[in-house]
Amino acid sequence: MMTATAAETTPAHDAPAPPFQRRLHVRIGAVVLTVLVLMALALLLLNRAQQQRMNLEVTQRLNLGLARYVLEHQARPLLDASGQPDRPLLMDMAMYVMRANPAVEVYLLDAGGAIIGHALDRANLPLDSVDLAPVRRLLRAEHLELPVLGDDPKVPGTRNIFSAAAIGNAGSGPAGYLYIVLRGEAAVGLAQGSARSSAMRETTLAVLLAVSLAGLALLASLNVLTRPLRRLTAQAQAFRESDSQRSPAASRADEIGLLEQTMTAMQARIAEQFKQVEANDRMRRELVSNLSHDLQTPLTSIQGYAEHCLLKNDVLPPHERRLALQVILRHCASLARRIGDLFELSKLDAGRLEPKLEVFCLAELLQDIVDGYQIEARGRSVALALSASSQSDDCVRADIALIERVFQNLIDNALRHTPPGGKVSIGVARGCGHLRVSVTDTGKGIAEQHLAHVFERYYQAEGAESVGAGPSAGLGLAIVKRILELHGCAIRVSSELARGTRFEFSLPREAAA
Repeated sequence: MMTATAAETTPAHDAPAPPFQRRLHVRIGAVVLTVLVLMALALLLLNRAQQQRMNLEVTQRLNLGLARYVLEHQARPLLDASGQPDRPLLMDMAMYVMRANPAVEVYLLDAGGAIIGHALDRANLPLDSVDLAPVRRLLRAEHLELPVLGDDPKVPGTRNIFSAAAIGNAGSGPAGYLYIVLRGEAAVGLAQGSARSSAMRETTLAVLLAVSLAGLALLASLNVLTRPLRRLTAQAQAFRESDSQRSPAASRADEIGLLEQTMTAMQARIAEQFKQVEANDRMRRELVSNLSHDLQTPLTSIQGYAEHCLLKNDVLPPHERRLALQVILRHCASLARRIGDLFELSKLDAGRLEPKLEVFCLAELLQDIVDGYQIEARGRSVALALSASSQSDDCVRADIALIERVFQNLIDNALRHTPPGGKVSIGVARGCGHLRVSVTDTGKGIAEQHLAHVFERYYQAEGAESVGAGPSAGLGLAIVKRILELHGCAIRVSSELARGTRFEFSLPREAAA
C-alpha cells in the first residue's frame, strides 16, 4: 500500500520547535535586556560623572575666596620687594591652612606661573610651573561657569579645582599668585572611597535588579505575544516533506527563520507538484493516444476478418473460414489482455490492491510457471529453463498470485525479445534473509540511455521491437514494478546490446510452514 508522507501524518502540535535559546521571544528579550543593561550602565556612569562634576563645582564655589582670604589675613606680604618668597611665613600659613582643611594644597607662584614655594613633604615636585590661563580666567570673570580646572603640580597631566589670588601689583601685573589646590590627594582618596561606598553599591544593585525584572516581564510578555506565531510556524512545518529533508540551518533558526524556510520549501514543493500535474496531464494525453492505437489495431483486424467472412460466406472455403476465425480469436485474446493490463495497473496505481501475504515454496511456483511457458518457448525456438541451483525448498512470504504475475510478465517480455536459438533462464540464489531472483535472456539487449525508462508505462525503446510477435502494449514491466513495490521490493535491470538483459529482485525468505 502507498504510505502517507510525514507531511500528511505529523500533527501540527508535534512539529519540532526550535530550542528555547533560539526562540524568537528569547532572542528579542536577550537583545532588549542587553540594551537595557547597557543603558543602565551608561546612566550609572553618567550619573557618577555628573555627581563628581557637581561635587567639584560645589567645592570650588564654597572655597572660591579661600586664597584671597588667606592673603588678607597675613601679618606681612608673602613676597618681598625683590619678589622672593617669605618662606617661614609661607610654611606657617600653609601648615595652618592645610591643618584646618587637609584636602587642600598651597603653592606660591611667580608672575610667570613658576612654583617658587610650597609646604609639601616632597622636596621636588613633578611640575615646576602652572598654566596661568585658568587662573586668570577664574580671577577676571564675575559670573564664571564652574568648575574651572587648573594644573595639579603633584599629578602631572591631570586637572583639578583650585582657588587663586593675585599677590601685590608690580605696575603691569601681579608679582605672583597664591595657588591653592582644593582637591588634593586626601580629597581624591575620599572621593574614591565614596565611589565604592555601600550607597553606590546599593544604587547599582537596585538599577540592575530593576533592569532584570523589566527583562523578565518583557520575556514573559513576548512569550505570550509570539505564541500565535509559534503555532503558525508549527502548522506550516507540518506540511513539510520529512525531517530528513529539512535544511540543516533549521536547527539554528527561530520561529521566523523556520517559517521562512518552511515557506520556501512549500513553494518548491508546490512548484514540483505543478510540474508533476503537467507531467501527469501529458501522460494522460499519451495514454489516450496509446490506448486508441492499442485498441484500434486488434479491433480493425477483428472487423476486417468478420466482414470478409460475411461477404464471402457462400463461397468461402472451410479452411479459410477457420483461419479467419482463428485470427479473430487471437486478436480478441490480445484485446482482452491489454484491457486486463489496464485495469490491473489502474488498481495498482490507485492503491486498491492489497497483497495477501502467505508462505509458499518459490521453486515450486517457478517450476509450474516454466512448465506452462514451454509450448510457447518451443514455438519461438527459445530454450526456457530454471537453473539447477534454483531447485530448493526455500520459502518466501508474498502474494502468490501477484508474484506469479510478475514472473509471467518478465518471461513474456524475455520471450518476445529473444531471437530463435536464444535462451531464457530463471535463477534463485539465497541471500541474507532473502531470496535473490533473476530472469535473464540472450536477446537484443537495451541501450544504456533507455534502461532508466523501461518501467514506465507505454515506453518503447527505439529498436526494441518484439521478435516474431506483434507490438507490446508497454504495460507489463510497469505492472511488475508496482507489484514489487507493494511487497517493499525493488527491481533492478542490467543489459548489454547484442548480449541480453537481466532483471533481478529479492523476496523475503521465510521458514516453511
